[in-house]
Amino acid sequence: MTGKNTLSVEGIVILSREYKDADKSLVIFTKDRGRLSFVAKGARKLNSKNRSSTDLLVYGEYQLSKGKAYYILNQGQVIKGFMNIRKDLLKTSVAMTITVFLNDVLVDNMLQKEVFELLLWTFARLGTTKDPKFLLRYFLIKSILYLGHQPNLNSCNICRKKSGNYFFQFSEGNLICESCTKEGFFIEADLIKIYKILETDSFNQLKDFDVTKSLLEKFDYFLEKLIEHITDKKFTGFDYLKKLTFEV
Repeated sequence: MTGKNTLSVEGIVILSREYKDADKSLVIFTKDRGRLSFVAKGARKLNSKNRSSTDLLVYGEYQLSKGKAYYILNQGQVIKGFMNIRKDLLKTSVAMTITVFLNDVLVDNMLQKEVFELLLWTFARLGTTKDPKFLLRYFLIKSILYLGHQPNLNSCNICRKKSGNYFFQFSEGNLICESCTKEGFFIEADLIKIYKILETDSFNQLKDFDVTKSLLEKFDYFLEKLIEHITDKKFTGFDYLKKLTFEV
């Protein structure tokens, strides 16, 4: 903070849209203030000093002034551009999925330090990883944990059974075993194992069972529906991955 009507923040651009003639409307995920919106006047002009710092996925430092209705960008400076992500279509799609999730789940002006640090780590790792989709699943699950939306995947909510197959009740965030109900999202034991491995960083356990393509597809569908329940809106983040026309 630099004054009553000015603000200095570091953040990652998670939404950048055209606004009026040559302006941009931006949302950044900041280190100290959570989600924050502002307008960058003239940022779409080729000679704008703020053009590069207002691109999607950029981590930058921003000097803002408080206007009547919203903050206005005075000056932006790129800290990191994550160019290795932008050079790869799959990695770019994964990053876009992450930004959609963050825009849906974050609250304006609410500090989420753990999620911010996780995002920085994820984008840095995304530039070099050989498995972007695995990293995406990890980011989403850890963020759900940090944001306080951890589902109960430990035992049946009725009889407390701790092994076997279950039905997941999204409305309650709980498991119910197949002996107690036949309603809900059927969730195999292996799907639960994958979720817990990613949530607890127990990656060495992945070698203990075969992760099939069909199981991963169902896992992603489960994540999608869980996010939709958390945000109470349709999650479109996975659409970027679904639009890829080649096998990934």
